[in-house]
Formats: sequence, C-alpha cells, structure tokens
Amino acid sequence: SDMRLLQLDPNGTEDGVLDLHPMITVVRGLRPEGRALLQRAVLALPRGDEPGCRGLLESHGIFLDLDAATLSMLGMGTDVDVVVDSTEVAKVVDRPVAAPVAALHLAADDELTVERFLEITPEGRFPALDAARHNQNDAREALAIFRQAADVVRVEVEAVAATRRRAEAALAAARSSESHPHLRLVEGGASDDEVAGERQRLEAEVAELEAVIQRASSGISELRALDVRPIQVLVEALRNPEPVELVSSERGAELADEFETLRRGVDELEATVQVGGVTFAGAMSRLEAARAELAEAERSMSKPELSPADVAELEAAHEEVLDAERKASGGLGKRAAAKRLEEARDAEQAILDRVGYPTWSSYVMGASLFTIDPLAQERLNQAKFDLEAAEASWAEISAEMQAHPEHRDLLERLEAVYLEAIDLLGGDHEEDIASALRQLKVAKREVTAEELVDALAYQLELVGFPLGSSPTEDRTLLIADAFLEEASGVQDRIAELEGERAEAEQAQALAERQLAQLDEPVIDLTADDAPDAEVDLAPLEEALAAAVEDERDTVELLEAREALLDAAIQAESVATGKLKKVAADLLRDEAERHAADPLAAFEGLEQLAAEVAPAGEEGSAREALEVYLMARLAALRAVSFAGSVPLLVDDALQGLDRDDLTHVLDKLDRMADAVQVIYATDDDHVVSWAEERGFERVAVVDAPATF
Repeated sequence: SDMRLLQLDPNGTEDGVLDLHPMITVVRGLRPEGRALLQRAVLALPRGDEPGCRGLLESHGIFLDLDAATLSMLGMGTDVDVVVDSTEVAKVVDRPVAAPVAALHLAADDELTVERFLEITPEGRFPALDAARHNQNDAREALAIFRQAADVVRVEVEAVAATRRRAEAALAAARSSESHPHLRLVEGGASDDEVAGERQRLEAEVAELEAVIQRASSGISELRALDVRPIQVLVEALRNPEPVELVSSERGAELADEFETLRRGVDELEATVQVGGVTFAGAMSRLEAARAELAEAERSMSKPELSPADVAELEAAHEEVLDAERKASGGLGKRAAAKRLEEARDAEQAILDRVGYPTWSSYVMGASLFTIDPLAQERLNQAKFDLEAAEASWAEISAEMQAHPEHRDLLERLEAVYLEAIDLLGGDHEEDIASALRQLKVAKREVTAEELVDALAYQLELVGFPLGSSPTEDRTLLIADAFLEEASGVQDRIAELEGERAEAEQAQALAERQLAQLDEPVIDLTADDAPDAEVDLAPLEEALAAAVEDERDTVELLEAREALLDAAIQAESVATGKLKKVAADLLRDEAERHAADPLAAFEGLEQLAAEVAPAGEEGSAREALEVYLMARLAALRAVSFAGSVPLLVDDALQGLDRDDLTHVLDKLDRMADAVQVIYATDDDHVVSWAEERGFERVAVVDAPATF
C-alpha cells in the first residue's frame, strides 16, 4: 500500500531504463551524473517537484507515470529528507547514541521484559507510565521516611533493652555477691600472685563473653535483614480487610454524563440526515417493523410444535367436548348439557389458541391447513417485499451516515465509553446505562483486592517466588502462607540468639563486677570498725525499674511507627504493582503496534535521531546508526495518502566493519516492507549480502549506460 519507485527512464530507450526492486535495490556502477539523476528523482517524490526524467510508480496496487502531475494528484508536497549520505553517518557514529534514543530503539525488541521496558523507557513517552512512576516514587519516598523513623526507634529500643539487660545483670551479680563478697583479708588472705591469676581469668572470661555477644548480635542483624513484613502486611490486608464504605462512583457519574452527551449528539446528527425524505430513525423503525411482520407471517405459516403434555391436555379437552355433545343430543337436561358443551368447547379453544392451532380440525390435519391458506401466504409474500424495501432504504441511509466523518467519530467515542461503562458495571446491563452508572457504588478505599494481590505477587517475586501474569488470589495467598511458614523458623532462631546474648550479657556483668572487686581496698576483718559486707541493692533495683519503664515506652513508640510503616509498605507495594501492570499493558500494546508496523517505535524521532544528543548514558556507534536510520525511515512512512516514499542510501555505510554493516543491512531489510530502500554503492560486501538475501527481497542492479 506504499509508494514504490519501479523505473527511471531518462531518454525513452529500453536499454537506458533503470529497474528498481519494490523492497531493496543495490545499484552499482553509477557515474556522478547518474547518481545526481537518481537523487533528483527520489527527492522529487515527497516534494511533488519535476523528477527530471520519466519513470514508473506503483501506489496502492496502481501503476502510474512518474511526473509532476501524478505527484500532485497523489497529494505530494512535503519537504522531507529522503537521502542519507556518508557525511551524516560519520557524524552519528562519532557521537554514540544518547540513552533516550537507545531506549526507544530497544523498545522495539520483540523479547523485552517488563523490567527492561521500565528501565529503558524515558519519561514523557507514555503519560500513563509517567503517572504510575510518579505515584511509585511518592510511595517509595514516604516508605523511606517511615522506615527510617522506625529504624531510629528500633535502635533506641535495642539501646534501652541493652540498658535493661545490663541492669538485670548487675542486680543479679550483686545478689550473688551477697554471700560471696570476694573481700581480701589481711590475715590469711590471697597472695598477690593469686589475685593476678584471678584477674587474668576474669579478663579472659569478659573478652570471651564479649565475642559471644558480638556473634549473637551479628546473627540477629543478618536474620532480620530478611524482611517479611511487606508480605505479612499484604496477607493481613487481604485476609482481614478494613470495613468498606460504599460511595457513589465518580468515574461512573463522569461516564454517565459523557454517554448521554454523545448519545444526544448521535441522535441530533442522525435526525439531520435524510435519504429520499426518510430519516435515520424512520428507516430503523421501518426496518424493525418489517422484520417483526415477517417473523409473525412466518409463524402463521408454520406448524406449531406441541409437547407431549400439550397433546394430552388437548385430546382430553376434545374428549370432554365429544362427551358433552353426546349428552346434549339426549332427551333430558338439554339446557344443562348445552351449557356444559359450550364450556367444553371454550376450554378446548383456549388450549388450541395457546398451542397455535385455530381449530381442532387444523390440529388433526397438521401443517397442511396452514400451507394452503391463501391469506397467510399473501401476508408472507407482502412481508418479504416490505422487508427488502426497508433493508434497501436502511442500506442507503447507513451508507450516508458512515460517510459522515462526525458521525463516525461520535460512534467510536460512544463505543469506547460504552465498553468502559460495561466493564465498570461488571457486565451487560439491559437497563439504562446512564442510570446504572449514576447508581453505581464503589468502595471508598482506594486499594482494591486485585491491587493487593498484584502487590503481594510482586513482593513474592522479589524473594524468589515468581507467579507469572495475573495470579489468582487463592494461589498467591497459598504461596505467601508457605513462605511465611518457612520464614517463621528465622524468627525462632532470632529468639534463640537473643536468649544466648542475654545470658552472655548477664555473665559478662557478673565477671566485670568480680573484676572490679579485685581493685577494692583490703579490708581488715579483725578491726572493730570492719564494714558490713552486705550490698545495697536499692539503687540497682531502681535503675532496673527505670530501664524497664524506658523500654516499655520505647516499644510503644516503635509499635506506632510500625503501624505507619505497614501502611507505607502497602501503599508502595500497590503502587509498584500498578506500575508493572501499566508497563505490561503498554509493552503488549507496543509489541502489537510494532508487529503491525515495524517503524512505529521510531515515529516522531527524526529530529532527535538527527541530533544524536551526547547527553546521558551512551550506547554503541552501531546502535546509534541503527536508531538514526530507523527514525529516518519512520519519517517517510506516511508522507501523503499514497503512503511512504523511498529512502536513498548514497553509499553511506562505508567504513563500517563487516559485522556492523551486516547488522544494519539486516535491519533495513526488516523495514523494507514499510519503506522502499535504494542503496547506491559499489561495496562488494553489500553486493554479497544482497545476493545472499535473494531476489525475493533484494535486487542487485548494474546501472545502465545512461546512468
């Protein structure tokens, strides 16, 4: 359906014609004058200029002469650049492609994942994706703030807990020392060597216990790094949702207003269109009436179908009629018998009317009575004639309406609104769509169960449980429960390590107290004023009580911070799930669009590709050149209603290594279905590539003498 340049004929002689392949032509042996002639003809196509020679075009399956009049008829008159030369390519290769261009190039990859799509797609390309990213960024910022606040309080909890454990250890040590004061006596006491040995033993014990405490703390930190809280929060939100308050749907009201406005617009437009004095509504009413009349006429000509129960009921009623007739013909009670006969016949006729037979005789004779009814046959024939006339009238006015651009636009918009409304309402509605939309109630909360399931699936994927696309709620919860059950062993191990640390801290406090007592002054127990060996526990008990109170207050603060953190986790998980869903939908749409039109991904990038901005992350030179050529091709896709115009590559790829050249040529071949490519070169590798491709896709043409 695109424009193809098939021939150039400078002098009207058969041996001077340059034949071109509709896909890719490699033209070799061009002289400078022939190259200029070819370039002038190709440049003239989009501009509608005089091509400088005669030739042959093909557009939409129609062969046309190449001249200015033909180009004008085809609506040409656009100044687009259709020639790529080596100077342009050199500039592109010297400045590798900027990240935004590379991203759009990679967006055309057939095997792109959602994650890679998000990574490479720049802002500004898809408004819906930008909005989802913005929501995710906001949610992540809030989550970071609440997580940091909770972490600060967790550190405080750990500090006050350590203070409480030290107070407990000190109190335990003090109570233990009441019976073992470890006082050195003047007479018969321990020697200096014994004291030095005891000091060395206690110092080694303190160091060993410190190492145990450090190992336990390190293990606790590592195990706590496995954050199961997002999964726990989402599972709880799914299993025990907050009470839902139903409110009127804002989107439903918007759709109702839009539906009614569009419906009025369609009705008003249809009322203005007439064919032969018949309006759109009149033609539709006539058609519906004709169809109803034909159906009724056909029913009057067809044999009614009776069920066994109908047959039994009808025959029993007829027996009643026969019995009443016999009794009415007797000598006595004629008046009563006549009344009974009348009632029996009425009852029989009621059954006949219900099952579709006018009389008992017609029932006995079957369908034959219907087929020979001349009035019924005439009615059927007239109904068929009326329907044909109504359909012809409807076809005329429908064609008139379809040709009306405003009517087509209104119907497309109305259909889009209708489909969204049906989806919002949860299925087809026989009632008034607008009323149903205005009466629609939705949950006041913003997060739906489906969004929570998507968010939970995303969190499970992060810990190594990919569920694929569109996982069900039951399956997602089942896997989440299995993961949490497995992770519960981690909590048990954390509790064990905390117990080991507490025991080590108590033992360390006792050893440190014993070590400190070694430095206390020597007490002479023989003196009259020898001090009492009892230890005052009151300060230690007060310190412990204060530490317990501080820990309780800090834990309460942590619980409040974690409640906010839970809400932030849920919001971030849902926002991330929405982002991935939007990205997946866009990726699917882009894949379908790219499959239908390989150059669609590069539409509108000709300026960006021409500049090849140096800012941002840089890609390879080959990638830069590939994107540049794709954007140039995309700019030629729809110059007018005639379709695309050819691209002339004027020996532009010289200097590329063999692998890069082959890769770029393969890319051009893939796009040649959309845009014809004419490659002027004497490069042997290009010629070899073309010959390997085969004449179905590429032709190698030697320039005739005139070129």
